[in-house]
Amino acid sequence: MKKNLVILFLILLTIVNITALVTFAYHRFQPKPPMHPMNPPEKPENFIRYELGLNEDQAKQFETHFNKLKTEMDPLLDSLRVKRSELTEEMAAGVPDADGLDRLAEEIGAMEVRLQKKMITHMLETKAFLNPEQQKKFFSLFKEGQGRVRGPASPGRMDRDPRGPGYGDHR
Repeated sequence: MKKNLVILFLILLTIVNITALVTFAYHRFQPKPPMHPMNPPEKPENFIRYELGLNEDQAKQFETHFNKLKTEMDPLLDSLRVKRSELTEEMAAGVPDADGLDRLAEEIGAMEVRLQKKMITHMLETKAFLNPEQQKKFFSLFKEGQGRVRGPASPGRMDRDPRGPGYGDHR
C-alpha cells in the first residue's frame, strides 16, 4: 500500500513538472503579436502621432519639424525664464528701478513675440502635410491645450482689470 502511494505521488509530481515545462515553453516560444504602431503613446512626443493617426511619412515630417522647433525654442525659453527671474528680483528690490522694469517687460514681450511666431510657423508647416480631418483634430487639440494653460475662466474675468478696482481712475 505504501509503495502504491509513493508511485502515485511520483506520477502526480511528474505530471505537474511536465505541465510546468510545457507552460514555460509555450510562453517562451510563442510568437509575440506585432506592436500596433498606433498603441497609446508612452512618451509625450508620440501624443500627436497617436491622436492624429499620422502615417509613417507624416510622423517623420512631424518629428523633423518638432525637433527643429524645440532646438529653436529651448534657448529662447531659457532666456525668458532668466528675464522673468530678473523682473521678479527687480520688483522685490527695496526701491525698484522703473526704467529697468520697463526695459525687462519690453524684452520679455519681444521674446514672447518671437516664441509665438516660431510656434505659428511650426503649426503652419505641420498643417501643410495633414489631411483635412487631421488638421481639424490638430487645431482642436491645440485649443484644448490652450484652455489647460490658462485654466478655467472665472465669471467676468475678462471684464476686470487685473490691477484691481480703481486702477487708473484719476478723478
